[in-house]
Amino acid sequence: MDKVFRRINVCLTSIGEEYLYNCLHELQAEPSRLLEREKIIDFFTANSEERLAAQFCLAKMGKVKYNRLASLIFNPDTKLFNNPLIYSFLSVLPLFSALTLLYSIPTGIICIILSFLINLTVYIKSRRKVDVEIPAISYFASALYCCKKLCGINSMGSLPFMTELKSKYGIFKSLEGKLPHPRTITGNLMEDLYEYINILFLIDIRNYNKYTKMIIRYNNDFHSLYKAIGEIDLVLCVLSFRKSLPIFSVPEFHKQNAIEFEELFHPLIQSPVKNTGTLTNDCLITGSNASGKSTFIKALAINGILAQTIHSSTAKKFRTRFSMIVTSMAMRDDILAGDSYFIVEVKSLKRILDLVQKYPCICYIDEILRGTNTTERIASSVAVLEHLHVQDCLCVVASHDIELTNILGDKYDNYHFCEQITDDEITFDYKLKQGASRTRNAIKLLKLMGYNSEIVKRAEELS
Repeated sequence: MDKVFRRINVCLTSIGEEYLYNCLHELQAEPSRLLEREKIIDFFTANSEERLAAQFCLAKMGKVKYNRLASLIFNPDTKLFNNPLIYSFLSVLPLFSALTLLYSIPTGIICIILSFLINLTVYIKSRRKVDVEIPAISYFASALYCCKKLCGINSMGSLPFMTELKSKYGIFKSLEGKLPHPRTITGNLMEDLYEYINILFLIDIRNYNKYTKMIIRYNNDFHSLYKAIGEIDLVLCVLSFRKSLPIFSVPEFHKQNAIEFEELFHPLIQSPVKNTGTLTNDCLITGSNASGKSTFIKALAINGILAQTIHSSTAKKFRTRFSMIVTSMAMRDDILAGDSYFIVEVKSLKRILDLVQKYPCICYIDEILRGTNTTERIASSVAVLEHLHVQDCLCVVASHDIELTNILGDKYDNYHFCEQITDDEITFDYKLKQGASRTRNAIKLLKLMGYNSEIVKRAEELS
């Protein structure tokens, strides 16, 4: 899925990138949010000028690595300075010091110098914290400018999220041009003079605290603003993703525990072979090595996720129900946790068994329990799959174990992938076929990979 994310991600802003990443982790449970998203996609598809204008606004905002803007949403309290009244008192201290000039010029000069040194010390110490948060503050300033430009595209006013964007932008509009930013001594007389005034009266420190308190006060509105920008960037990204595919479709949803697909393919494969079919029951998919079993169930799982997140499918037609997508595939042992390959498999299956008790699920399992001996693997696999068969889930299992197709034949439908074998090569068509696989190719692959002929001959004798 990390590779799928990178395949989709052409977001123009860091907010959009983070929003897309989060979106792919949150399956929608009902269609209203997805239909809103589709409405924006349809608008940008039909209105190229507005699309380019929105993309230009987002591109001006751009991406900033480690911008920390999200930290202002989730833990803004840690950004505030303690005892803000002290900074207010210190900011007027130079003025009181200046008043002493009316009584004694030497005393007044000394007081002014002392107040400047005190505030310089406080400024240097406090500025460190401000500088740490400057990336977030600066990026927030860019976000406000982006909102201003997006709100200026009048024809987008009726779109979902635009009303939200305008109202939340109105709350923070007063901050434009006032947020602290990195400062250095440049040699420009006016800029350097302002910097000394800034130090004397702690302007940036007090402004930073003031605006951070405002973000805390309107934290939910700040979060809504963030999501509105992210949504616009996301739909433009999805539109681009769709255009990059050989075929795509808007998914359809039904209430049946079934998947219907036409010309389905895996989005990461350059020249994919497409498959068409309907799965109305739990199923076992068997086949030889490299025949396409794992790629097919991954394509199904990925499309189930994309359908319920970005409302897109890499197929001519894709119909499913709203379900949690749960998988057990590509297992690895965990050295740091001290878990063997089999223990990792067992934990993965246990997670699936727990989830199907709580939610409607579609389960994808690749090579179930292959980390143990044949006798116990078959027995345990049958027990697990029989249990899943009576739950509110659709279970799709890829396996080399032909024994499962016989034992579970009355509960699971059988499909397979196969190959054509000649003396010199093995060729695959990667097409899903009904029924259980009856072919094997492991020993043939040893020969084609250049294994010693005696090894190959002995393997053939033993098999």
